[in-house]
Amino acid sequence: MNSDKRYGDTGRDKKTDSRREKEKEKRTEITGENGIVERLKACSVFESFDEKDIRALIKYLHPRVSLFKKNENIARDGEMLYEVCIVSKGKVYLSHCDSNGNSNLIEVLGKGGSFGMVNYVGGYKLNIAATATEDVEVVFISVKEFFEKPGDIPCELHIRFLQAVSGDLATKAQYLAKKLEESIRRSTRERLTDYLSHEYHKAGERVFSIPLNRQDLADFLFVDRSALSAELCKMRDEGLLKFDKSKFELLIEMPITEEDP
Repeated sequence: MNSDKRYGDTGRDKKTDSRREKEKEKRTEITGENGIVERLKACSVFESFDEKDIRALIKYLHPRVSLFKKNENIARDGEMLYEVCIVSKGKVYLSHCDSNGNSNLIEVLGKGGSFGMVNYVGGYKLNIAATATEDVEVVFISVKEFFEKPGDIPCELHIRFLQAVSGDLATKAQYLAKKLEESIRRSTRERLTDYLSHEYHKAGERVFSIPLNRQDLADFLFVDRSALSAELCKMRDEGLLKFDKSKFELLIEMPITEEDP
């Protein structure tokens, strides 16, 4: 498949490619195959593969590891991304800024989180920006050969990888559908309750800390920060929860939703 036709390259895209190549040379860390295998194991796309399979996949994925400092852009809204990004260390915010300048936090990625697969498979530009919220390590992999040169890859390995990609895309689609439903149909309290319930299930106990500050939480829930703070105070006064900055305690009276499947 012709990459120019697939992506509709423009002068802007070529400038972006040139910039990314310079960044690649500047940031890429020399990492042995063992290091790459360990980093990829943490990603859901590779969870069904053993170490031998991952080593076989590396030949076609051409992985490289890059380092980013806190608040540094990993990818920009509106640019083409020809590789899939896997977070191997640190935390990354995926956000979108609307036409009114409002920033919406779409997802928070930790170790093993990934982005860019949807955009590569669909062949369209990013509609989110990826920003390092602390010092971050990212593994970039190219999936081009799996989609454009399948004859060069052992059949069984090729099929298994595409199955893994399909599962990952389905999971991301489900996540985005749920987030869309929450953003257009639910009140601030319902959104907040669902989020805290999710964090409760992750922690396994009623006292836990969330990875977001107040502004980031408001952006993630698509609500105004003052409205969020007011709702938290109401819930506290009603005896539903206690909180101190990012630390929360859910009380017995607070309804807890079931854990997501």
